[in-house]
Order: sequence, then structure tokens, then C-alpha cells
Amino acid sequence: MDKLVFTVHEFMAVMGSMDEKLAGKKAPEGSVYNEWHEQWKVLDERLEELDPMPRADMLFDGKVTINAITEPQLKEVIGVVESQIAMHEKLIADGDEDADPEDLEVWQARLKDLTGLLGSNDWREADI
Repeated sequence: MDKLVFTVHEFMAVMGSMDEKLAGKKAPEGSVYNEWHEQWKVLDERLEELDPMPRADMLFDGKVTINAITEPQLKEVIGVVESQIAMHEKLIADGDEDADPEDLEVWQARLKDLTGLLGSNDWREADI
């Protein structure tokens, strides 16, 4: 695959979810978490330095480009996106004040893109 493009918000959510799931344990060898960890930490530091409005702009308008990913790593990312969908569905079902149907739609669209990419014959050549 040439590259994946995420919004900064999507990238931070994927990595944050993986970090939370690991709970201080080391990620398995070959995990996308290990590949993206340094970029995630640098980006997190940059975001923390920004005032709220520039931070929001960067989160939702900024892009993170991943130049190479293996099929197992793509499947790993798909699993994280599926967990984001489940979390947002639960928030909505529970009537939680943080529930946002638009966030759910964003993650559902991302899942459709990623699973479509995985299912294609030439997924290594595709861009998202």
C-alpha cells in the first residue's frame, strides 16, 4: 500500500485506544502501535502546546499520512475502528451527553473504506 491518510483526530483516537488497551504492556512485535508510537507522541505534544481553537483546527483539518502498512497491521487498525464504532453506538444507546451521531458516521465511513481496501485485489496500491 502506498499510504493511508487519517485526520489527526482519527489517528489520535486509534493510537489512544490501542494505548489504553495495552494498559502499559508492550505491544506485540509487528504491531502498528510500535510503528506509529513515536509519531503519535510527537503529535500529542504539539497538540498540547496549542490553544483550544488551533488545536481543534489541527485535530479535524490536519492529516496524518502513513506511508506503509502491512496487511496484518491494516487488520489491526480495522479492529480498533470497529471498537470506536461500538463505543459510539453505546454512548448513543445510553443517551450519554458525549454521544455524537456524526462521530459514529465518521467511524462507520472509515470502516467501510478500510474493509473495502482490505477486500480489494490490489489493496497495496490504494489510497484512503
